[in-house]
Amino acid sequence: MAATARCEEIANQKFSQLILDEDWLALEEAVQIGPAQGFGKRLSSILSTYLSKYDIEATIYFDEGARNSKRQLLESKALDFVYPAYMTMLGHVRSKALEDFKVRLEQSLNKGRGFATYVRICTHSSMLEFDKGCADAAVIQANWDASRVREKLQRDIDAHASSVCSAKLSELNVNYEQQLSASLTGPVKTLLETGGKDIWASIRKLLNRETEVTISEFSTVVADFELDEATIAEMLQHLRDYSRNVVEKKAREEATKIMIHMKDRFSTVFNYDSDSTLRVWTGKEDITSITKDARSASMKLLSVMAAIRLDEQPGHIEKVLFSSLMDGAVTVSSSQDREIGASVDPFASSNWEEVSSKNTLITPVQCQSLWRQFIAETENSVTQAISAHVHFITSLTLRLTSVCFHFHLSSAPSRINGFCFS
Repeated sequence: MAATARCEEIANQKFSQLILDEDWLALEEAVQIGPAQGFGKRLSSILSTYLSKYDIEATIYFDEGARNSKRQLLESKALDFVYPAYMTMLGHVRSKALEDFKVRLEQSLNKGRGFATYVRICTHSSMLEFDKGCADAAVIQANWDASRVREKLQRDIDAHASSVCSAKLSELNVNYEQQLSASLTGPVKTLLETGGKDIWASIRKLLNRETEVTISEFSTVVADFELDEATIAEMLQHLRDYSRNVVEKKAREEATKIMIHMKDRFSTVFNYDSDSTLRVWTGKEDITSITKDARSASMKLLSVMAAIRLDEQPGHIEKVLFSSLMDGAVTVSSSQDREIGASVDPFASSNWEEVSSKNTLITPVQCQSLWRQFIAETENSVTQAISAHVHFITSLTLRLTSVCFHFHLSSAPSRINGFCFS
């Protein structure tokens, strides 16, 4: 009992001295600020000093059993005391390894493609760095397990890599969306405004071509990320949907300006000839034919912008509009009505036959109303042309009459009342 008491007293004394040791206090202060170089060796040396002092004093006076028992308690108590500093040191090692991973990954990605490969290389380097740091922080007297801190580092690295991956994929997605917008918006606008033959077939061809080019380029780049097939398929489908939405959005936008487009087209065809030369109404022009051509060109625009047709639906809209509004009131029957021999007013519906409501841009009723407005707003141009036509003929007639009058005066001056009329 005396041996046990004396050994316990010595152990407590050495522990008290350890707590106030200047080297320990300096090391503890250093590790609170940041990584302490040679932490494991320094701490092991401090612990070894006080354990050795205990061994010397206890060995002189007391038996081995009492001495070893209290030595183990001293060592356990000392290790518990310094353990928080050790964990702080591991925290610094983990943080540095993580920051180095971030820097290395960013530098690697700046070199070019290969995201997944760079992540693996940088992860391996950082984990080796952490393991080296753990070895440097290891205390000889302890058998502390750093696996949980290592696992946390791995999770942090994975989380950062995932975040960077998401950001890079988002950036790629935006870039290719912009590429699709640039390659589709302008050409689609031009095609819609031309109102030529098979416009929607041309738009479908343009859409398919530009989409597949973008999909091919995107697939090559995204392969570097080594994503699962389902994720890649989802991203590719997003781009396909986006490209279609670009076309649909542009079509809807242009449909809201249909009256402007129709009047511009009418003005172009009516006031300029096939050589883009401004017409001069000389009296030789067939105003009725020119007016019909100009209105037909405008009607073509209206039929093109009445509905989105990206799925190769039958084109009945143009036929309905021309037969009902250009050529006169002709009823057009639906497929069901044709079977039973009945006919319906083509403008009595809010949708076009075989066109869904979401693809309808200008309803039949709206087309009828727009056409009436268009006729009213362009009638003045026709009237002015007819007036110019009549004025030119009248002026020409008067000039010819005047020429004949002067001719007769000069050739037969005695015939004062001689006039010539054409």
